[in-house]
Amino acid sequence: MNTDALTEVQESIQLPRTWNRTAVLSAMFCIPFCCPPMTLLGVGAGVFALRSLRNNPDTKGAWLAWTSISFGVVATILATWLYWASGLRTILLGPTVALAPLFACDPQGMQQEWAGPATTLTRDQLTEFTAQVESRYGKFVSAQLSDQRPTPLEQSWKRSMVVIPITIQFSSSEVQADLGLERFHEKTGKSTMVWRSLRIVDPARGDMLFPNGEPAPPDLPPLESVKPAKT
Repeated sequence: MNTDALTEVQESIQLPRTWNRTAVLSAMFCIPFCCPPMTLLGVGAGVFALRSLRNNPDTKGAWLAWTSISFGVVATILATWLYWASGLRTILLGPTVALAPLFACDPQGMQQEWAGPATTLTRDQLTEFTAQVESRYGKFVSAQLSDQRPTPLEQSWKRSMVVIPITIQFSSSEVQADLGLERFHEKTGKSTMVWRSLRIVDPARGDMLFPNGEPAPPDLPPLESVKPAKT
């Protein structure tokens, strides 16, 4: 057999192409998991897989890498939006989200962040409450989670309403307050993550509750009653 014939025989014999491992890894990250951290890893692995396929033409998996990249990008955007809409925004921004529209006397903002009677109040009704607060403590400045009254860990996750202790900074003074957060609708079970009520804690001049017609946030035990865990 001459050399030319041997070369033709060798070229006609094609070994089966193996799967590119990085392409398979990108699919494993994206398809079984829909959470953004995993899908982002899948997108990155898909990009590396395409580079690896160019350098190793004897492997296959380009369509798998492209599918993983496309699925990962769409899943990341969709899942992030769902997490943000269902409560991530409320958790990250905290009491600022709740109190900004209240002290700005913005009925539309209240409808977006609150639920229940607070969403039906007019600008004049909001102004009436905020004027009472400002007469005591001055203009609203900021709000953050309280470092004096920790959120009790024993609050059952089966409860639809929980209390979030916060510290409100006004221009004249700083006060403690409680925010009632509705995590899910008690009847439908749908996640809501909206604010329902506010209690400004003032032992000297009396607590202030908002809004009328809404039960106050659950009472928190005083900080002195919280005992350190035994070692």
